[in-house]
Amino acid sequence: MRQANVAQQSRTAVDHTDYDTREGLAARRNVLFGLWAARRLGLPANEHDAFAWNVHFADLSEPGHDDVVEAVAKAFRERGVEISDRTLRSQLREMALRALYDLSVQEKRR
Repeated sequence: MRQANVAQQSRTAVDHTDYDTREGLAARRNVLFGLWAARRLGLPANEHDAFAWNVHFADLSEPGHDDVVEAVAKAFRERGVEISDRTLRSQLREMALRALYDLSVQEKRR
């Protein structure tokens, strides 16, 4: 009985770690995407962090990443900067890869 309980606790810990990693990956991707967009929009440097975090918080609206892309697309439209949906999605994928790399490097340092 004790062995089964330990196995269950181990599985639960792994599940939480996976969840934390997925959430951390999405958060890092969103913030990197927001920072990229802020630079492309020509926002002042002191506004980059706030803009990036607003992009990240947009991801909490709906499941998936469409809300993040839409938040950034809206910012571009509001500032009269033309950019395609394809470009935004490509950049989001690139930021996802960068976030994965960043997190994997951090894990190796531990």
